[in-house]
Amino acid sequence: MDAPEPQTPFEPAYMSVRELLASYVAILDELTRRGVIRTRNSPLGDLAETLAVRAYGGTLAPNSQKSYDVLTRDNRRIQVKARLVTRLDKRSQNFSAFRSWDFDSALFLLFDTNTYDLIWARELTLEEVQRIGRRVEHTNSSAILVRDVAAVGKEVTSVFSYAFDAIDEPPNTHSPIS
Repeated sequence: MDAPEPQTPFEPAYMSVRELLASYVAILDELTRRGVIRTRNSPLGDLAETLAVRAYGGTLAPNSQKSYDVLTRDNRRIQVKARLVTRLDKRSQNFSAFRSWDFDSALFLLFDTNTYDLIWARELTLEEVQRIGRRVEHTNSSAILVRDVAAVGKEVTSVFSYAFDAIDEPPNTHSPIS
């Protein structure tokens, strides 16, 4: 029996817009099937929440939950924020706004916009988040700058890198952080 023909590599530059969109849908379908994402939005937020569950253990909150994204095994309510950045971009950049404060701590993950590689991860207490937040009246929210998060909180990058490196494996029954 002959060996199967090698598959053609995925080459987005040679694909039509419709082919690119169809591929994106297929990729979202597969990421959903694998349990990495749960919405059709940009996969960044779902990816960050999945990594939080894998790193800390626990469960994802329902999509309609406004105040937190993950409930850990020890009943901590974690709000998860993620941001894509270009490493050379020195402008001030915000994480998505906070509109409610019913959580115990917030997890901030910064990813490279070109590769989705994890740059860093930090966990801040509710009090730290409130202290660095800047009130935005017209959106009734608090804005959090990436550079402010980098200066406070607990460094958890290695734990999230470990979870990200194992993303293709089934979730563990125990996590690196307990």
